[in-house]
Amino acid sequence: MIIKYSYCLFFSLFFIHGCSSVNNLHTNTADFSNDADAEKSKGILGTDGSFKSMENDPILKSTHDILQSAPAITQVSVNKQLDHYLEKNTKKNEYSDVWLRIPQLYQLSNIDNKRIQIQENWFLKHKKNIEDISERATPFLFFITEEIQKRNMPGEIALLPIIESSFKTNAYSHMKAAGLWQFVPATGRYFGLKQNWWYDGRRDVYHSTLAALTYLQQLNKYYKGDWLLALAAYNAGAGTINKAIKKNRKKGKPVDYWSLDLPKETFKYIPKLLAVAKIIQNHQELGISLSPIENSPRLMLVDTQSQIELSVVSKMADISLNEMRSYNPAFKQWATDPDGPHHLLIPIDKVERFEKQLALLDDKDRVQWYRHKIRSGESLSVIAHKYKISVSVLKTANRLKNSRIRAGKYLMVPTGNKDLVTHQPVVATISQDVLKNSQTYKVRKGDSFWKIARRFNMSHKKLASLNGLSSGDTLSIGQKLLIAKNKPAKKAKNISSRDSVALKTSEISYKVKSGDSLYTISRHFKVTINDLKRWNHVNLKKYLKPGQELKVIINASSQPI
Repeated sequence: MIIKYSYCLFFSLFFIHGCSSVNNLHTNTADFSNDADAEKSKGILGTDGSFKSMENDPILKSTHDILQSAPAITQVSVNKQLDHYLEKNTKKNEYSDVWLRIPQLYQLSNIDNKRIQIQENWFLKHKKNIEDISERATPFLFFITEEIQKRNMPGEIALLPIIESSFKTNAYSHMKAAGLWQFVPATGRYFGLKQNWWYDGRRDVYHSTLAALTYLQQLNKYYKGDWLLALAAYNAGAGTINKAIKKNRKKGKPVDYWSLDLPKETFKYIPKLLAVAKIIQNHQELGISLSPIENSPRLMLVDTQSQIELSVVSKMADISLNEMRSYNPAFKQWATDPDGPHHLLIPIDKVERFEKQLALLDDKDRVQWYRHKIRSGESLSVIAHKYKISVSVLKTANRLKNSRIRAGKYLMVPTGNKDLVTHQPVVATISQDVLKNSQTYKVRKGDSFWKIARRFNMSHKKLASLNGLSSGDTLSIGQKLLIAKNKPAKKAKNISSRDSVALKTSEISYKVKSGDSLYTISRHFKVTINDLKRWNHVNLKKYLKPGQELKVIINASSQPI
């Protein structure tokens, strides 16, 4: 029916370049104040704020049932897949570019409303945003458009990831929504989007797209064919929309989307989408240069059958590890999940080579292991910490039902490729501007987002967001984080010779906290008390006060302790 798929998945091929943070764009996700609001945005909480079981929500339940009943991805032989690919390519494409194809599928863009014009004016003042987004959409828009046309859905919905995530596969909002379609954790899990240390299905373009489109279809069915109400409910939750409809009915007012009293973000949500749709349709006349997307498949979904390291796949497919990750952003670690899924997107012209190499690959070469002999006094947590993996991964790898281990026995530890940065989770794509204005920090023993953020005088939420993570995520020793740079320190007459010979220095403003002293601050930033007194001779009194700001000049090559 909706998502029955017997053939492989195809995408148009193009490498994803760095991009700016989702929240820096006009097209960001809903501005909810907390995680409860985020859950409610996909219909998990009742409109009165009380918890509402998903099984009791007819729309979420029907979506769940359809996705659960869909057949699992089956591995079709390479020959059949290639035959299908060649058959599609021999047919004459009516449109050479996906951007020209999408407007022909529009069903909503004949609407005229001043709220649309307001959003259109904003986008036209920020044409570069649209152009950057078009480049990020390049690998995935062909598949999304194919799926939408197959389901006879409005072509405008192919552009919805522009509004949801700016087409950033690793987009992670402050309310923990992730991926192109911005599913919050609970809704994602309910829709079958697996999430664990290895893998986040919300970032799997294939599965998350099928889940999002199925959900939208069920919302449309619930609202008797009204796509605008369905889209509004996707953003704010059906409970919020139903409450607004009920309120208008009581007052004898119309109950169409444009007449409802809705939250600020939902009020703008559909006007944004329709404004973007109009701009895409007329982009040439408006002087907007969209990144060309050939209207034909370029990637193939391949099932590797069992766990395999991404670096091994990239070598066998003869593409870079970064390129492999760009097509498969759901895999957070150096290998696929031991328990699956094991499907990977590979350029179609590399598939035959990869399949031949895979057939010859010995099982022991799929993942690199180390045989660890358990010593007296060691626990799973100690061993996991040593190898920079989680306890759950160690238990899964050794099929342990509990945490009991015995000295003298052996554990198999997945080690990854030591020549690559393989133990580090994939983070959101970062723009060149952000990279230019950031420095790198390597996580140490005992570090947390809060401790690192305090060390660099920034909020822990900002630190997590900069790295495409949640402040609740677990950090690994040796993991590299981006830290926003401070302005370069100005030259001072009395700076010591040690500071003057430093290759790079930064001047930061440190806010004194309760319990601080010149001694603890000097130890923290690896500077002397005399330096602190010299840099702050005007502001220093006999005693430091919480909230007082001190100037500190640090050597960029020497991190604070």
